[in-house]
Formats: sequence, structure tokens, C-alpha cells
Amino acid sequence: MISNSNKYKNGKGEQYPPIGNFIHYYILQHKIKKADVSRQLGILPTGLNKYFKKESLQFAILWKLSLALQHNFVAHLGEYLPIAYETKPEKALKQELAAKNEYIQKLEIQLETLREMIKK
Repeated sequence: MISNSNKYKNGKGEQYPPIGNFIHYYILQHKIKKADVSRQLGILPTGLNKYFKKESLQFAILWKLSLALQHNFVAHLGEYLPIAYETKPEKALKQELAAKNEYIQKLEIQLETLREMIKK
């Protein structure tokens, strides 16, 4: 009989960071009171401590923690993925940067032309 429990641990699952430890580290680094976080989540402090010991958390819990702590854990964890991803603001910034670089090139050509005209 094949066990269906803890399938996420099989195969590639071992490559992800332990989410509970990740959240706990963030709280410790930013000196946030665990009691305040548990109050915002509407859970007991012991429940929050149980989250810290888990390797994986449901997305809804991660979402609520992100809102309670005012930190985007989804994006933060996404940075650890070996897959490149570009957000909409990053794409917009790249387009803006490309447009400004093009504009700078045009201005440099005009400046060079003016310098040559002055020399003559």
C-alpha cells in the first residue's frame, strides 16, 4: 500500500526552505513580539509557535502572516526559486530604462554634432 501522507517531501520537495523557520527568523530579526502577531492572526501564541516548527505552511496561513507582518513572504520565498521571474513593476522599469537610455544616446549624438559645429 502506498502512503499518500507527506508527498510534498518526496523528490524535489527537499529543495525548499523550511517555511516555519523562515517566518520565525523574520520575526526574530525584526524584533516583533510573537504575542502581537498571534493576536493579529486570531490564534493562540502556542499555535504560532507550532507554525515555526513546520516545514510547510498552507498558502492561506502564509498570506495571513504576510498581511499581519506587513511583509510579502510569497515574493520573498519566490526569490529562492531557481526560476527567473519578473514582476510587472520590474518589466515597466526595464522598459522605462531602455527608453531613457535611447534618449540619452540621441542627446549624446546631438551633443557631439554641436561640438563639431563649434570647432569649425
